[in-house]
Amino acid sequence: MIDDSVPAPSLPGLPFVAGQIILYGIDLNDAHGITHLDVGMAGKAELQIKLASGVGITGSTVLAYGYAFEGHCYRLDSNRIFVVTGPHAEPAAGCGFDKDLGYKMWRLTASSQILEISTAFGDARTLILDAQLPGKRSPSSYAITLRMAHRNGRLSND
Repeated sequence: MIDDSVPAPSLPGLPFVAGQIILYGIDLNDAHGITHLDVGMAGKAELQIKLASGVGITGSTVLAYGYAFEGHCYRLDSNRIFVVTGPHAEPAAGCGFDKDLGYKMWRLTASSQILEISTAFGDARTLILDAQLPGKRSPSSYAITLRMAHRNGRLSND
């Protein structure tokens, strides 16, 4: 049975890893381990990302499209960039990601530490001022108050 929504199988000879996440995407690193990102200035400038370590830690800058968890495949709502350290990239298998198209996969545990790089390009008004308008802020930035019912039935914000 062949189904695009079946994730990659576990590696032969290794034990089952509960909570394993398979991240699908492409490796943005060049041959020297440097990632080049366009910053919207039409070839005049670029952002370069390189993981530097004095103790030999290596990593990949991954443009992620989807992931698999507990036997199911999921697509990310938008492409996301992660720096993944530890596991090496494998040729992609499963979930409709074809290794012939350049996709790779990284096997992570749920407790793996990764770094997400959020990218946005625009003017200061859009990225700073407009992003802080009500309804566009993250829920954690709003004040949280508790309303309690007193014995006499009044509600207050105290």
